[in-house]
Amino acid sequence: MFAATVNIKAEVFVVDNNSSDGCPQMVSQEFPQCKLIANKNNPGFAVANNQAIKQAAGKYILILNPDTIIAENTLIKIMEYMNLQPKMGGLGIRMLDGSGAFLPESKRGIPSPWVSFSKMSGLSGIFPHSKLFSEYHKGYLSEKKNNRVEILAGAFMCFRSDVLDEIGLLDEDFFMYGEDIDLSYRSIQAGYYNSYFSDSSIIHFKGETTVKDKSYVNRFYKAMIQFAEKHFQRSYGLLLKLFIFLGVYLFKIVFFFKHSFLTTSEISEQEPNRITLLNSYLPEEDLIKTIKARFNLEIIEDINQLTSGTLLFVINKMTFAQMIEVMDVFKDRFTYRFLDEDHKIIIGSDNKYTKGQVITL
Repeated sequence: MFAATVNIKAEVFVVDNNSSDGCPQMVSQEFPQCKLIANKNNPGFAVANNQAIKQAAGKYILILNPDTIIAENTLIKIMEYMNLQPKMGGLGIRMLDGSGAFLPESKRGIPSPWVSFSKMSGLSGIFPHSKLFSEYHKGYLSEKKNNRVEILAGAFMCFRSDVLDEIGLLDEDFFMYGEDIDLSYRSIQAGYYNSYFSDSSIIHFKGETTVKDKSYVNRFYKAMIQFAEKHFQRSYGLLLKLFIFLGVYLFKIVFFFKHSFLTTSEISEQEPNRITLLNSYLPEEDLIKTIKARFNLEIIEDINQLTSGTLLFVINKMTFAQMIEVMDVFKDRFTYRFLDEDHKIIIGSDNKYTKGQVITL
């Protein structure tokens, strides 16, 4: 995050919802420039973000998940883009997962009863580019072009602070999921438009903030019902409940059927067998020796020489923009890990349904 704020005036808030892994202490010790808010309980996503927003002094407010990597020029690009469009309320960005695959939730439409039903019933997956069925993820819009969209993803959404002053902050009745949809929708209701920005990309390690399990499905189900009842109860009435509940029921069936057939290799956290480093971006010699003693290490001159295995990015040797570009170009041709030399750890994620991997060297 701080690599993206070098050339701009910014403040970074970290809100910890009573985590048990020592996160507040780590942030205080290693990132003293952060403004830390350490809650004694878990009040939910909306409450936590609102705590920081109320203290923020910037012209722009960026809500950003902790399981993300952004490029060094991302913030400058989005501010330049938003400065040219004064009627833009909020902006979302092109997101890739830990394998380099595009995340369709980067651009979304309003989840009306029909749109929600199409998404939850699986119709949007069967017809991914149809305007009739794929409105939830706007599959008919190119991921490589900037476009106006209705709904932004909570993992990365930027609003002007004066817009938030007008429309209000995140609705704290939503505990997790749905609050980003609600805020985006209120922006549109107030006469603004929201945009999907494709001129920069970020990595979002899906599954890090929440594991995709039964609890996730129930929370997502509750949020969709909550949003629909808040905004569409009068206009749709009984039809609303029929479409939403039927869609959610089908969604649960598809979800559990899909996840019951995940193979062991897909859900396990096995260490990679082979690690590849680029010769132009090598870590310190002692770490090379450590990696070589533990893994089958290969050092190559050109990334095109690599056909499979795990490519290891070395933080501070290669820019985050370069890492994201490589993942975007090669995608799941191989897997990716990130080496933090200072802490001697390797992190990464291959599957958006499970938590990622942390390897201590």
